[in-house]
Amino acid sequence: MRSETETASSSTPRVDMRLSLWLTLLLIVAAAAGSGYLGARWAAESLSTELLLRPPVILFDMAGAVRGAGPAQLAAVVARGKEQAKRLAAGGFLVLDAQAVIAAPPELYIDAAAALDDGGGAPR
Repeated sequence: MRSETETASSSTPRVDMRLSLWLTLLLIVAAAAGSGYLGARWAAESLSTELLLRPPVILFDMAGAVRGAGPAQLAAVVARGKEQAKRLAAGGFLVLDAQAVIAAPPELYIDAAAALDDGGGAPR
């Protein structure tokens, strides 16, 4: 018959081995999570840098600005629209004619009539 000290000493290596395996598994999971986080952060930083290099885009609806203007006012409305576009471009915006765009989010459009009336421009 075995004594208690023999039984305790024979079960200790099993416990130590299980503990070692769990710690190894925990270390592997922590390393994988850390490397995944660092990779995602690196990708996000490079995307942020890339987006900072691109100018913001504004879609200006020149056809909407001249809609409703009489023939006598047409030249003045177009001149004001071009001037507004030049001011936006000087402010760092890429100004595109809305008629040339197939699809875009609504927040990129400027209400042309409001932009020419008050010199500002509110998103639609």
